Amino acid sequence: MNASVEPIDGDGGDSADDPKGRQRSTIGFPYTDFDAAASVARSIHDHVGHGTCSASAQLASWMGVSSKSSGFRTNLAAARLFGLIESDNAEAYRLTTLGTQLADPQQSRMAKAEAFLRVPLFKALYEKYKTGVTPPNAALEREIASLGVAEKQKARARQVFESSAQQTGFREHGPSRLVMPAVVMKPETQAVSEQGKGGGGGGNNSAGTVVNLDLDPLLIALLQKIPPQSEAWPAEKRLRWFRTFAMNVSQVYDDDAEPVEMDIGLVQAV
Repeated sequence: MNASVEPIDGDGGDSADDPKGRQRSTIGFPYTDFDAAASVARSIHDHVGHGTCSASAQLASWMGVSSKSSGFRTNLAAARLFGLIESDNAEAYRLTTLGTQLADPQQSRMAKAEAFLRVPLFKALYEKYKTGVTPPNAALEREIASLGVAEKQKARARQVFESSAQQTGFREHGPSRLVMPAVVMKPETQAVSEQGKGGGGGGNNSAGTVVNLDLDPLLIALLQKIPPQSEAWPAEKRLRWFRTFAMNVSQVYDDDAEPVEMDIGLVQAV
């Protein structure tokens, strides 16, 4: 998903054509970390659930800040970039599906990981360093700049990246490693599976039954995100799911010395 950096009180609003000679970042990244973005989603969920709210008349008040403050606007932009909220206009905001999953204790861990990878800069850094270790700060900032972050913003981008990686579970295996967080399977999955077998104990399962597959819990959780046949599954969302699934299959099965890279994309039907 491509995203541009939103100008926020002078941050990121510069371009190569600016008469002052300032530079605009060409890759999306938030100006504040994941926890700050999640606080926006949490405020919406706590007050209107899946409903819509006004940014200035309601959301800012719920969060105890001024709607004109740069901090509020920064958090709002970050929540959008992490994929937690969406809007039809500049005022009306609501949670995305990912935002609602974040509020669910059984889905929040996966939602955090997916939100982290929604950020173009963070996804690029994860793809580059997922099979090794991240370099020291100075080298990492050079890499961040090479990916498209403005020179004057590279230190801030690195700091937000590091805190967000920690908050979403990607640094659980060490401060220099980026590892996809493992997701614990929902506790009721086993019970549903046993109920679906029926009294005969045969191998056939009725429609809608959760099969107790001997797979990594992360892959099980992803399979459970596939919508039922009665619901639409748009191509863009389907593509994102397949890419996420392939990435996690590699995380579970690949040898670090010989990672498997897969190119998944849409092909125009003839």
